[in-house]
Amino acid sequence: MTVKRYLMFLLGVLVCATGIAFITRAALGTSPISSTPFVLSLITPPSMGVYTFLFNMLFLVGEAVLLKRFTWKQVLQIAATFIFSLCIDGALALIPTQLHGPLPMKLLYLAIGCPVMALGISLEIFGGVIMLPGEGFVKALAEKLRVEFGNMKVIFDSSLTAIAAVIALLAFGRLNGVGFGTLVSALLVGQIVKFYTRRLGFIKKVFEEKPRPSSGELRA
Repeated sequence: MTVKRYLMFLLGVLVCATGIAFITRAALGTSPISSTPFVLSLITPPSMGVYTFLFNMLFLVGEAVLLKRFTWKQVLQIAATFIFSLCIDGALALIPTQLHGPLPMKLLYLAIGCPVMALGISLEIFGGVIMLPGEGFVKALAEKLRVEFGNMKVIFDSSLTAIAAVIALLAFGRLNGVGFGTLVSALLVGQIVKFYTRRLGFIKKVFEEKPRPSSGELRA
C-alpha cells in the first residue's frame, strides 16, 4: 500500500467520474450504478453527485453489516466517495448536455464515456488499495451468498436500473435517465475493463515503487 498506489486509485476515481459524466450528458441514459442517483437528481434539488454520495454511504453501511466490522479502509472509502461525488458534479458542470443535440453527438458522447469510465475502473483496480462502496458492497454480498463477483455485479446493477426505471415512470411517465446508453454501458464497460487490465499492465508498473537497496548493497 504505497502513496503511488493511492494516487493511481484517485486518478481512476477522477477518470471514472468523467466517463460517467460523458455517458450522462449523452442524454441516452446514464450508467447502471448511477441511474438511480441521476433520476432522483432530475426530480429533486440535490445534484447527482450528492445522491451518489448518499447511496454509497448506504452501500458502505451494508458492507459493514455483512462483514460485521468497520475498518480504517472503510473510512478511506468515505473520503474516496466524497471525492468521486465532487468529480461527477464537476465533470457534469464542464461537459455540455446533448439533451436536444443531434443523434451523432449523443452517440459520440457515449462512445467517449464508456471507454473513459472503463479506464477509470481499471486504474482503480491497478491501484489495488480500496474499492468504492458500491463495489465493496457487491464484493461483501457475493462472499456472503457464495456467488461469483461478476454475477452479483450484474444483479446489483440490474436492480439499481430497475429502481431508477420505476422512479422515472412514476415521476415522468417515461424512462428519463434510463435508456439505450444505460444498456450500452452495462454491456460494454465491463468488457473494456477486461481489455484494459490485460493490455495496460505497464501502467501499473509506472506507479510501483522499486525496492530500496539494503545497507549491504549500498556499501558494496
